[in-house]
Amino acid sequence: MKFVLPPSRRIVLLLLTFVFGMLITGVITGLLMQIAGESRQLAMMRISAVVQDLLMLVVPAVLTAVLVTRQPAGLLAIDRAPRLLPTLLAILVMLAASPAMSKIIEWNAGMHLPHSLAALEQSMRAMEDHAAGAVDAMLGPHTIGNLVISLLIVGILAGFSEELFFRGALQRILSSGSLNGTAAVWVSAIIFSAVHFQFFGFVPRLLLGVYFGYLLLWSRSVWLPMLAHIVNNSLYVVLRYTTGSGEPDLGDAGSSWMLVVASIVITAGGLIWLRNILKTEKTDD
Repeated sequence: MKFVLPPSRRIVLLLLTFVFGMLITGVITGLLMQIAGESRQLAMMRISAVVQDLLMLVVPAVLTAVLVTRQPAGLLAIDRAPRLLPTLLAILVMLAASPAMSKIIEWNAGMHLPHSLAALEQSMRAMEDHAAGAVDAMLGPHTIGNLVISLLIVGILAGFSEELFFRGALQRILSSGSLNGTAAVWVSAIIFSAVHFQFFGFVPRLLLGVYFGYLLLWSRSVWLPMLAHIVNNSLYVVLRYTTGSGEPDLGDAGSSWMLVVASIVITAGGLIWLRNILKTEKTDD
């Protein structure tokens, strides 16, 4: 693939468009909240979320791809559709990993900073509680209509836009420079987790980003991690509406650890199988 800008300028361009989109999003969100009445707060929050996904993620990814190469679809890896078997297997592997991920989420949420940083920890936890409250507020009352809207915004749009930016644009641009594919996967996943500004959820989000990154690296199609991300977000929304929590209930401690061990074993086997299938597809091309 031929580029019209060197690697460092590609990254700078992507980050500049991201920051510009963030500033515009902040202005639009402020205006929406000013004109919103009490009865329209939920609608305005949802509109703001859509604007954020479009201006901070989709537009920067597409604009950067168009400006740095004459093959923007190839750069974003949207020119190659995944096959049915690896798509189903990628989703099943993610589902199989959910008990282990739940334990990692629990462990990360229970982490504590040194006593000397107690004030910082309190502030960070307050920020995360505020973020969780904002998500709950945007999901709205538990009705079928709100469930459908939440699936469209939090499930589909967020999964699409985040993968297009972090994997399709960021990871692909990083790997087109001095970083190899594996390093690009981890760097983009670290950034993906860090920009959520949730320290007590950093590790599970990092691992999820790494998984999505390898799906792109192995398949060369951003649609594969995008579909997995959409399923992950959609399941979170459904669980929030049905159980009040975004995580499955693992039951008592003894049986839950047995389930976690089984989850790790099945996930590892599924990853090896999935990688082999995708490597075979590359050989057949």
